[in-house]
Amino acid sequence: MKKILYLILATILIFSCKEKKSFSNTKSILNAKFNILSDSKKIQYLDSVISPLEKIDNDSLKLKFLFEVAAEYYYLNNNKSSFKVSNQIYVLSKKINDSISMGRALYYMGDCYEKYQKDSAYFYYKESEKIFRAIKDNEKLAKALFNKAHLLFTEGNYVESEVEVIKALNKLQSSKKYIFLYECYYLQAANHTELGEYDQAIKYLNLALDNLKKDNSLKDTIAKYEEYNILVTIAFCNIYDKKGDFNRSIFELEKLVKSDVVVNHPKLHSTVLGNLAFDYMKIGKFEIAKRKYIESIAMSKHFNDSQGYLYKIINFGEYHLLQSDTMTANKYFIEALPLTKQLKSNNELLKTLNFLSISDKKNAAFYKNEYVKVFDSIVKQQRLNREKFARIEYETSKVEDENKILSTNNLLLILGLALSIVVFLTAIIIKEQIARKKELLLIKQKEQANDELLSLIKEFQFALIHAKEEEQNRISKELHDGIVNQIYAIRMVLDTLNDEDDEITKEKRIVYIKELHKVESEIRSLSHELYSDFSIYDSNYLFLIHSLVKSNNDLNETVFTVSISDSIDWKKYSSIVKINLYRILQELFLNVNKYAQATVCNLVIVETTDFLLITVEDDGIGFDKNHTTDGIGLKNINERIKTIDAQISIETAVGKGVRVSIKIKRDL
Repeated sequence: MKKILYLILATILIFSCKEKKSFSNTKSILNAKFNILSDSKKIQYLDSVISPLEKIDNDSLKLKFLFEVAAEYYYLNNNKSSFKVSNQIYVLSKKINDSISMGRALYYMGDCYEKYQKDSAYFYYKESEKIFRAIKDNEKLAKALFNKAHLLFTEGNYVESEVEVIKALNKLQSSKKYIFLYECYYLQAANHTELGEYDQAIKYLNLALDNLKKDNSLKDTIAKYEEYNILVTIAFCNIYDKKGDFNRSIFELEKLVKSDVVVNHPKLHSTVLGNLAFDYMKIGKFEIAKRKYIESIAMSKHFNDSQGYLYKIINFGEYHLLQSDTMTANKYFIEALPLTKQLKSNNELLKTLNFLSISDKKNAAFYKNEYVKVFDSIVKQQRLNREKFARIEYETSKVEDENKILSTNNLLLILGLALSIVVFLTAIIIKEQIARKKELLLIKQKEQANDELLSLIKEFQFALIHAKEEEQNRISKELHDGIVNQIYAIRMVLDTLNDEDDEITKEKRIVYIKELHKVESEIRSLSHELYSDFSIYDSNYLFLIHSLVKSNNDLNETVFTVSISDSIDWKKYSSIVKINLYRILQELFLNVNKYAQATVCNLVIVETTDFLLITVEDDGIGFDKNHTTDGIGLKNINERIKTIDAQISIETAVGKGVRVSIKIKRDL
């Protein structure tokens, strides 16, 4: 899926240029002659046009040409020069106060870092997002969000990538940029595919096709339309492969391989052949698979498609391994090993090391050890990058909040001075009139707030329906509908009490200050829930559960204990099972803290021959199941139980605590 995604995200520029390096009367500095130059000659030409461009008096024209140069440097993998020109664009755009060009230059700069220094790329994408959000340019804001989503996808952070794509799609609700919508839906399908959510992936691929059909600009370029269509078909086949439906994948790919578009597109042709070879290998038709592997590998090598070549020689090595030809298999894996490092393809590196530990019996221990080292290194690097991304988000949000606070304080100061002058110069009757106007203003503000809240709920309804992270939705709703409204209400009451200083008023202030303390406790509780590093599922899941228990012990007087059987091998359980189990425990512990009034809550996890058994039991006040409707928390739990094909039972009665039992089938 990733290699196909990279194909669809690549763009092709159409150039035009003139022989003389005076560009004042040209529409472009590049033309067809430029396209036939060698890469080194192209770079020489681009280097030579920088100085003449700087002499152009028309800033808009200069920016247009500089963007062309920056893009070409990027396509030639000269990221250093591309970044330098993009930074030059940013400085000029800032000087002439061209916010759109500033934001565009920032995500160009981010592109230069995407493959090599992801935290820097994320920073520039975030800065671009800030500018487009400030000027309320939804389409370009969506582009910045898409860039972040794609970066997170390449990092293997599919859940957060999914969230960013949803944000981008929200900004494109009324857009007619159908190809961009196609790319967003395509990326979202890729996220769901990697997460094993194949039905969702298929839904988003169909949405991608729907938008492709709406784009009238492609009707005159049938080949381009077919190319986009073919990429979606390949993505569908990738899902069929992951589900083990290789025959269906073969049926679709055999139709593609005969089409003129595929035949005339070498990389696409090679990809389809390689996928067909893989599918035939999986169903045991080795002779057909061998022919197609040889043909696709030769094509990738001929057209210098290093990434495609890498995928195919690894798969061809697996082919020979299945044929018990370990010597030939080992030869392909040895060839693939340095290429994975050169291309920084971590997944392929792990796959190659795993195959080498099978094909090279003599050095199996060495390759297994290398596999563990590389895996730990990747996990560590992903965790570091994730922390850097979070820090960039936090620091940006912090600066914005500080600016808002300063603006608010200045506004309050001005209003306070004005109010003091009015109070000083006016009589009691005018004071009463001001009080009445203020009351009406508060009522109007409350009505406006309710209208804005309703508008926001409608705006994000689409995202809430389709987002899979129900936990995040619940916490977001609690923050918005509960805590924010409480703070708003308390602030407005305290504001009305500011003009009085008698004892009754002071007592009222104390009561509302205590209410603010309660809100603070709720925020702390939600903050604990929000922090969980799922990148350690496969390496230290027990630590994650113990941390959850510890964090809940810190929130309330209830004592949480945990007992987990040492014999459980968590690596046998999929990440989907572990993620959902963790979220269920989070919800159960939250219910204990909020409602149970329990002294003790015990978590016990054991494993039988067929099941993983989880029990959460408290000695709290319990509840009457016959007279209680399921809240959003229990609905979330039941949805997660269905997701992992588990069973749940709840035993309770008023005054007798609650016992929740969960049975999950063992992944044998």
